[in-house]
Amino acid sequence: MNYRLENTSEDDFERLVNMICHEILGCGTIEFAKGKDGGRDGRFTGTANKFPSESKPWTGKFIIQAKHSQNPIASSSDSDFQWQIKQKEIPKLKKLKVKNEIDNYLLFTNRKHTGIKGIELVEVIKQELGIENVEIIGIEVINRYLTIYKHIVKELNLNRNTLAFEFTDSDLKDLVTEFTKEIKIVKDDLITIINNLKQDFKYIEKDEKNIKNKLSKEYYDSIIKGSSLSHFVKIEEFLQNPINEELSNLYQDLCFELNNLIFVKRADYDEFEEIFVQIYNIVCQRNEKLKNKRFIYVFLHYMYFNCDIGIKE
Repeated sequence: MNYRLENTSEDDFERLVNMICHEILGCGTIEFAKGKDGGRDGRFTGTANKFPSESKPWTGKFIIQAKHSQNPIASSSDSDFQWQIKQKEIPKLKKLKVKNEIDNYLLFTNRKHTGIKGIELVEVIKQELGIENVEIIGIEVINRYLTIYKHIVKELNLNRNTLAFEFTDSDLKDLVTEFTKEIKIVKDDLITIINNLKQDFKYIEKDEKNIKNKLSKEYYDSIIKGSSLSHFVKIEEFLQNPINEELSNLYQDLCFELNNLIFVKRADYDEFEEIFVQIYNIVCQRNEKLKNKRFIYVFLHYMYFNCDIGIKE
């Protein structure tokens, strides 16, 4: 579940962070009043309840910070975030270190905490402060905590921000980006490719699948007769290439995620093609710079055609 925390206020986000820390660290978590925080939004002293785990909890003086962004696609790798932490926050934290007020540092952000730069930032903080226990907790982990601690969601009314249809859109974006780098279809080979596909797939089974999934014949025929079909063999080769093993695993994870989501949300849509449109719109809205957007549909059509999404029995 994505609670769309970019739509919350900074104050509510700080409160959310301290409520999470109340659970994972302990009831001794202290929330600071609004003002010059000196590099901290909350603190805790003692042994954590369950951070980073119940078996090996951190102990000592914890400094808690919350950094909120209104950008739904913000990342801990972004230059503005990197600059803010290195140039503004680390000097404040160093002063706390001199006063012996910090042994552990937790930085919560509603940004995605992925990529090399985000991980490197953790190492920079460790080196600058001379402490080992440093962690940046991004939106992925925060959403996981909120799934566990439902009372926080209820108290802060976070359900009001959730989307009706949520999935890891960046995975589909990455597949499209990498696939379009490799794809090379010779026009003369299109007829051969289509004929081979027609021999490989059983149309009687597909007709039954379409009925069960409520995918209209007109839409299905547009996939067969349109441009999507001509790319299916290339997608198959792309996913089976050992060089693309990581992307192939990403594809399988995405199919699993989408199939479960479609199962839960299926009643919200009359025709299955409406789900294709919904997914396409979400990916485009959140990845405005993505090129070759038509391949979003190509991959979705391939997933359906290959029985990776939708009812298949």
